[in-house]
Amino acid sequence: MSWKVLIERGNLGFSAAHFITFEGQCEPLHGHNYGVRVEVEGELTPDSYVLDFVVLKNIVRALCKEWDHRFLLPLNNPHLRLTEHEDAWEVVYNGPLTHGAAARDGVTRYLLPKAAVVPLPIDNATAERLAQQLARRIADRLREADKLEQLDRIQVGVEETEMQAAFFTLDLRTHPPGDLSPPV
Repeated sequence: MSWKVLIERGNLGFSAAHFITFEGQCEPLHGHNYGVRVEVEGELTPDSYVLDFVVLKNIVRALCKEWDHRFLLPLNNPHLRLTEHEDAWEVVYNGPLTHGAAARDGVTRYLLPKAAVVPLPIDNATAERLAQQLARRIADRLREADKLEQLDRIQVGVEETEMQAAFFTLDLRTHPPGDLSPPV
């Protein structure tokens, strides 16, 4: 038998800037007020709960705060040339922008202060990859708090708008606690 708990809405979210590359093009820099939804599934503890809501909400709020009002930088995007400077990240895209936007000389450059950037080990800053990163980071924090043992799955949804969200499910039975780091 398995049980689920869900946390969503309220102050579970973050505002962040990003752009994605797709089909040989790059979106212009823009932002979203992302909403986050987290569902955990597992067996009941001896106290008859899957996971303390407060523990889960505190973890998710802390992780969202790390991304709030920042630029989400995909470190593994093959279409971007990234240079890490002492106090800034330089991001260069050489190619067409979506929606008919034109870049000067076909090159788009951003120079962002390091304090405003969250470098992420992902290939693209899509809602799908953000959900995956949050699921893995939630699992890491739960493991650190010794709260992962009775759980089977963590599902995270990242909502860009009220009408579009992406979900990632981390199966803890096939990816045990020591195996939660993203593939290289």
